[in-house]
Amino acid sequence: MQVRYVWSELVHRPQRSVVAILSIALGVALFLSLQAYAEGYQNAARKPLTEIGADIIVQREGDIPEAFEGIVFPHSTAPLREEEIAAIREVEGVEDVGRALFFWVFEPDQFIVGLGMDPESDFGPGRLRAAVREGRFLQSSDTGVAVADSSYADQYQLRVGDSVTISGEVFELVGLVDTSRVGNVANANVYLPLADANRLVHEAPNVNAIYTLDEQVTNLLFVKADSVQAAKVSEALQPLLGEKTLVTTPQSFEAVFGTTFQLIDRFGFLVGFTCLILALLSLLRVIVGGLAERKRDIGIMRAVGWKKRDIVKQITRESLVLIMAGWGIGAIAAWGVTHVLRLFTVSIPVPWELSPTPHFMAGGAKELSLTVTLEAAVHLYGLLAALLLCLGIGWCISWWLARNAANLKPVEVLRSE
Repeated sequence: MQVRYVWSELVHRPQRSVVAILSIALGVALFLSLQAYAEGYQNAARKPLTEIGADIIVQREGDIPEAFEGIVFPHSTAPLREEEIAAIREVEGVEDVGRALFFWVFEPDQFIVGLGMDPESDFGPGRLRAAVREGRFLQSSDTGVAVADSSYADQYQLRVGDSVTISGEVFELVGLVDTSRVGNVANANVYLPLADANRLVHEAPNVNAIYTLDEQVTNLLFVKADSVQAAKVSEALQPLLGEKTLVTTPQSFEAVFGTTFQLIDRFGFLVGFTCLILALLSLLRVIVGGLAERKRDIGIMRAVGWKKRDIVKQITRESLVLIMAGWGIGAIAAWGVTHVLRLFTVSIPVPWELSPTPHFMAGGAKELSLTVTLEAAVHLYGLLAALLLCLGIGWCISWWLARNAANLKPVEVLRSE
């Protein structure tokens, strides 16, 4: 390989070389940065479910309570039947199902959001075990005790050892938890053992007035699924449970990011690919211009014995060196852009259905959100894809142009000069 000649040709035409390298670098940087930006938002959309260790949340819309007194179910959390839960467990790809019982309590002097949960579960509300701020978490043998959200406790000046009254039954507070650390999903003021919550809702007139309850009542399911089959599992749940079923997946949170993200998510690859093509077209222009200037050189090269394939090799090597240099600079630029993106945070609104509060209360429904860092990253497969695209298309362009240039007859070229 005539490295020295390749180098000298690139150095002696610095303007064209720089333009070609910067064009390729800009195309590569845009291609990689757009993929990183879209992935950062996709990772952010997974956070609410990732933080509670579940892949899918299942619930069903029901009826509006006849009266908002005592314990009632929000209309987004109707009971799920035992046979339906058993059918979900049988869906291929489902690894585990966690139960919870979400309810509102309208007391004469205050409003409480309650959640019955299995203290032994290691996902769903069970993740609150890692968010205990004071006291302890619920245990499987517990009854008549509760843990409270720390912000709710601060509002009512509650401490560990105090008690809360729910529908006339007193529960001792054994701990305070920071619910914002588990995705703000199924966010409640007070968390009870599932058995205690079941007993309370069975005795609630405004629940029994509109629902026929199973012995064990569940209105919120947290599903862990095989990561490869999670999409198929979510598709299977809707027809299994009926039209009123609400199935929340990470893709559900992507919808709340708005039009800008959806455009980048859907068309980011296309836009990035188009930028690469435009960059390669710029390379084409540079090569064409260079060949026009080098007609005489090529004629002399043929006259002194260079074969057509030698000329083709020379010109394609020059082009590939430009592409490699542009790719390297573009990759470094994209790496820098992703590090800047990681300095930003994004706020993910939690859909009302996942932590419902009454719209008619003072101040309206409580709007919850989760703020996370934009985890953008440039991956090896993206770098390789950009490199292969550039090398593949660039080699084809330069080989075609070099082949045409090599077909020039030396006598005609030298006579025209």
